[in-house]
Amino acid sequence: MIQTSFISIFKSVDLARRRIPLIIHRSEVPGPVVWVVAAIHGDEVTGTETVLRLNRFLKRNPLKKGTVYAIPVLNPFGYELISRYEPMESRDLNRCFPGDPFGLTPERIAHKIFSEITQTKPCLVVDLHTDTQKSIPYIYLDQVLDAKDHFLVDKTLEYAKISGINFFVENARTYEELENSITGALINIAKIPAFTVELGGPLVVSEKFVYIGLNVIKNFLSSLGMIEGQPSWVYSQKVPLEGIYETVWYEYTPDYSGIVEYKIQPGDVVKKGQPLARIKNLFDKTIQIITAKEESVAVSCADQSVCFPGTELFMMARRNDRAFKFSS
Repeated sequence: MIQTSFISIFKSVDLARRRIPLIIHRSEVPGPVVWVVAAIHGDEVTGTETVLRLNRFLKRNPLKKGTVYAIPVLNPFGYELISRYEPMESRDLNRCFPGDPFGLTPERIAHKIFSEITQTKPCLVVDLHTDTQKSIPYIYLDQVLDAKDHFLVDKTLEYAKISGINFFVENARTYEELENSITGALINIAKIPAFTVELGGPLVVSEKFVYIGLNVIKNFLSSLGMIEGQPSWVYSQKVPLEGIYETVWYEYTPDYSGIVEYKIQPGDVVKKGQPLARIKNLFDKTIQIITAKEESVAVSCADQSVCFPGTELFMMARRNDRAFKFSS
């Protein structure tokens, strides 16, 4: 059975009802509940198309059991304005969870979304995002702040390994703000396995990453017995990484302004001391060579060719098997 519904937000000044669209695929056989949501950042549009393709797939291939809730656009205001942010307060909606029914506008929106999801008691929530145009597809795992919650840690890792793409753990040093993301709140407040899937860059739909994202979701559903098939590796250009890798970006910033000449590609495994980028001036004189501080994986490169002191040019990931299980 397929249903379309809405999460009501409020009425606008012109009395128009503002709502978040919701697609529900429900089998007659009870089973797992999975949520797939997208575009909480309004300019990250590949996830929206991925949700629509999922809807098309499930119309042709009805669920064997359970229920899938799918939201193509969590932030319709930002989506309409092609903006990352919720425009009423110019805030990042994905830093406002679990929300507050009496708080600022984005906190009230976040509260409605969070309540709608948690009341269905899902076994997994997948939040679709984008990183940069020059990035690999990957899963971003939130820190489990209660290190004693071994079930949540193990279950989240189990899903991540089933996904068919590589996964990385947010560095504990930089995690504090992400506690208030939708996935961070679901994990640490609602105790529901959830994670972010990063699919290419913002602003334009990438067919390549739509294909990858759809197959990641199908891997989850097949592993739960909700559709036919077996999980498989999705990202054919790169092999699965072994162990736990944590993200590092703050160690890879230039000390000078200049033009960036990248020396690596996303997905490359680099050795300590290997050049990552050359920073040069308008006379083509080398100002700085940024090198790898340790063996690591290049996750993404910034979508820019001009930099300033402290510009975030890379997201790298280094192996640290303790980064997830013992986060507190």
